[in-house]
Amino acid sequence: MGDEERIALHAVAHPLARTLLERGIPQFHHFSVPESDLARVRKEHASALEQFPEAVAALNDASSVSIHVTDEQTDLSSLEPTGVPVVHLTPQNVQMDGTPLQLHIHDLLTTDISTQVGAMFHQWWGVATRGEAPDLGLDGAYWCSCDDAAEGLLRLIKGGFPASGLINVCGRRYWSMEATWAEFEMLVSRTIAGREGRFNLSHLRADEGPVVEVEDLASSQERPPRPSLDTLHESLANVSNEGWNPRTPFRQSLMLLVAELARDYEQS
Repeated sequence: MGDEERIALHAVAHPLARTLLERGIPQFHHFSVPESDLARVRKEHASALEQFPEAVAALNDASSVSIHVTDEQTDLSSLEPTGVPVVHLTPQNVQMDGTPLQLHIHDLLTTDISTQVGAMFHQWWGVATRGEAPDLGLDGAYWCSCDDAAEGLLRLIKGGFPASGLINVCGRRYWSMEATWAEFEMLVSRTIAGREGRFNLSHLRADEGPVVEVEDLASSQERPPRPSLDTLHESLANVSNEGWNPRTPFRQSLMLLVAELARDYEQS
């Protein structure tokens, strides 16, 4: 991506925007951010910017690829009447007066407390540290890590993508809330044990990660249907010869999430 084709980020505090910067700067992508956020972004990514000092600049009208990272409270009804996209992406050389390309990121694993998922994990942290159990009344999810979502999005930006339409992004496998909580609670327990130096056999016992079971796809499943990933997979395959293939294991994604929560609450 040339310098004249910067990626314009309009909500740099969003976890996906932060990950796009972390992964994109070393890949020679160039970013534009609002002037009010420029100093903070340069400070947060100072080590990467030592090697790529021109990678981040102030947002202006010359930016050709626009990524609007929003939360659920942002009103984008004029862009998408059926729902609020987490990412609204305008490809280069495409005018905004038409129907732009829309990427909907579903079930993004994040600690951002302004999101429903982030607020849930903050509540779970408190419950887990008290040795209690949460109310698991919610549906499960097709969890997707920020790293995988950002990697796929950067591949699309680099290789080119459809000028319009809808692309869903989410994980391929369904995880129940029971399985998600069991894994989360185990990781929190080990984190606290390590911090306090008080281990027991359950903390030290090796396991092979969360159980992944073979499913009968022909049977009736009481779960929300997975958003179609066909357009995402085909678009990625067209630009990079590899479709949508999330690589971050579920446990690793949760480990990073728990580490963020531990750091936040230790500092507070």
